[in-house]
Amino acid sequence: MAGLLYAINGLGAMHRMEQEIADKDLKAATITIRLHELMVAQERMAGRFRILKLPEYWTIHNQKADDFRREVINLKAVHNDPVIAALEADFARYSVLTGLLFAGESTDSKEMKNKMEAVFKHIDIISENQRLDLLRKLALSDIQEKHTVAWSLGLAFSGVVFSFMIAGWMVYTFASSIGKLQHATHRIASGDFDHDPCISSGDEIGSLSQDFRRMAIRLKELEQISLDASPLTRLPGNIAIERDINRRLRDKATFAMCYIDLDNFKSYNDRYGYIKASEVLKEVGKLIYEEVKALGNPDAFVGHIGGDDFVVIIRADWAEAACQAIVRRIDALVPLYYSEEDQRAGAIEGVDRYGVQRSFPLISVSIAALVCKPGDYVHAAEIATAAAAVKDQVKESAGSNYVIVWEAVSNEV
Repeated sequence: MAGLLYAINGLGAMHRMEQEIADKDLKAATITIRLHELMVAQERMAGRFRILKLPEYWTIHNQKADDFRREVINLKAVHNDPVIAALEADFARYSVLTGLLFAGESTDSKEMKNKMEAVFKHIDIISENQRLDLLRKLALSDIQEKHTVAWSLGLAFSGVVFSFMIAGWMVYTFASSIGKLQHATHRIASGDFDHDPCISSGDEIGSLSQDFRRMAIRLKELEQISLDASPLTRLPGNIAIERDINRRLRDKATFAMCYIDLDNFKSYNDRYGYIKASEVLKEVGKLIYEEVKALGNPDAFVGHIGGDDFVVIIRADWAEAACQAIVRRIDALVPLYYSEEDQRAGAIEGVDRYGVQRSFPLISVSIAALVCKPGDYVHAAEIATAAAAVKDQVKESAGSNYVIVWEAVSNEV
């Protein structure tokens, strides 16, 4: 019993240590990588602005700077390092200098470069300190493992043969699981998110192993989503959309896939320019996300296919409410991005894709919502093709419209 109690106490300490690594150290490592990427992006935007003087580079630079500051706050929450204060100070000075640059005022290029290099240096130092801290914790974990195994075995041998056999078997099992978990920690910390510790569930270590596995899968998904997400709307892209649809198909769930397309968007882009058009797309993506989340369906998904095409995946019985809310909000938003003259006219003059001058109505929205029941469709591509065909039919009607199709649609629709 003494051996078992000591083993359980050691396992509790191991659990807390490994949980701290999962909650803080791995997150801090991810944040430092993100800080480096954001700083590189800001440097690139500042360099391009020096040459081309385009205002959109200022906007992108400011977005990256805001993201950088938020990540620093997140880093401070999980990693205590005095270098972070120096990082914030040098980045603040760098931001002042870049602000002068974008404002068209004279700046000290050498000082800006020095501050930028200082920020990169601080990030590298923080990353190295975090790595050393992680190695220290892993070393302590190794020591804890050795003590747990040694003392548990010593106490177990002092009992009767039966107790020795039971305790020895349990210690061996726990030690093997701890070793696998430690190995998994090293692999995951090095970026191998596909590694499976192969520890059976049923005890504390098994549960922790499953938590590690789920965490690694989630980290990999977040990495893929981050690479796939639209830089304009921040919504998940095609990879995430396909993954979500295929997941629901595997789960044999009934859901509605809403294909959202903005009508007459090209004519608006030709008339008002891509900067204003990008603002419209950004606001449309934001309001679609807000309206869908406001419905209260935690499993609802909002994605940005690209251009003026969006996707909403939601419970089938909430599809109509979502379509109505989106149409209402977009119709209220669109006139704000037109001049008063065009608002009164209700249309703009432009050239169509065939080079013919004609009048284009204001931007409207067409939504094709397909209710997908188990057995109706096999894979995401089939649903996307059917939704696109229905959407083309919806676009034939003037103004904003939506159609909800409750039966399976063949690809020949």
